[in-house]
Amino acid sequence: IGDRSSMLRSSAIFARRAPSVLRRTRSTALAEQASPPTAPALPPGELQLLKDIEGRVSWLASLMIDNANNVRPKRDSIKVGGHQASSASVATILTALYVKVLEPQDRVAVKPHAGPAYHALMYLMGRQTRENLEKFRSFGGVQPYPSRTKDLPEVDISTGSVGLGAALTSFTSLTETYLRSKGLPPKPWPGTAVAPERPGRHIAIVGDAELDEGNVFETLLETWKLDVRSNWFIVDYNRQSLDKIMEDQSARVIDRMFRLNGWEVLTLKFGKQMRAAFERPGGHALRRWINDCDNAKYAALTFAGG
Repeated sequence: IGDRSSMLRSSAIFARRAPSVLRRTRSTALAEQASPPTAPALPPGELQLLKDIEGRVSWLASLMIDNANNVRPKRDSIKVGGHQASSASVATILTALYVKVLEPQDRVAVKPHAGPAYHALMYLMGRQTRENLEKFRSFGGVQPYPSRTKDLPEVDISTGSVGLGAALTSFTSLTETYLRSKGLPPKPWPGTAVAPERPGRHIAIVGDAELDEGNVFETLLETWKLDVRSNWFIVDYNRQSLDKIMEDQSARVIDRMFRLNGWEVLTLKFGKQMRAAFERPGGHALRRWINDCDNAKYAALTFAGG
């Protein structure tokens, strides 16, 4: 998910409450030292297909935002906005999930500021209309934040109030666990004939700044108290917020916050091009410079196209 092709992109922090019981006796130090599990490599043709879809998602999301701000008639000069950077940083994650990973019983709370990328993906999948995309952030069009009541395709969880949708995934997982324990498993989903045996994965896609919301901290503590399972948080660590640049080394704080509450944490940071650059002369110095780079300088380089 986090293996982006360019040199300076956002990282991803993947945390999950696994279906099986985690070994709580394992220390944080040992967990940090352990090698993360490796996913099987995709066939080259399939990987290229995912990259092509990701490129179309990013392009269409940018076009949607540009149309709303610069093409569509407006009554005044006030910008419409659209969170273009936040959509771009999550395009790989959304494409991987919706094209390759998700199954009918899974439920997703899409990062609020990734609305354009989500709507673009739904359009490419035939579940959204061009008319609604052209009316982005206007009456009757797609919403800037995915909404269960206002958007055309099935939105699992509304995320318009930042932090609430992400936290809700923990409680939808808890609800499904309770119902299954009472002999009330889900019915077959539309388009399928057999009820799923595997519990649904309840997935929250969040930006790093969204974790500033206090209810997220409260929810993570509840997941430890109630032993919540089958719950994922995918943190798009792009180092940016609407009103600030994120604090330096905040990724370490996020990592510890999840681990302290019994979550398994994997950090996806360096993609193939970056790892290849580390193998060339001067690679060790490059890696050290990137690791030490403060968020303000990172943001400036990204803005400049570095």
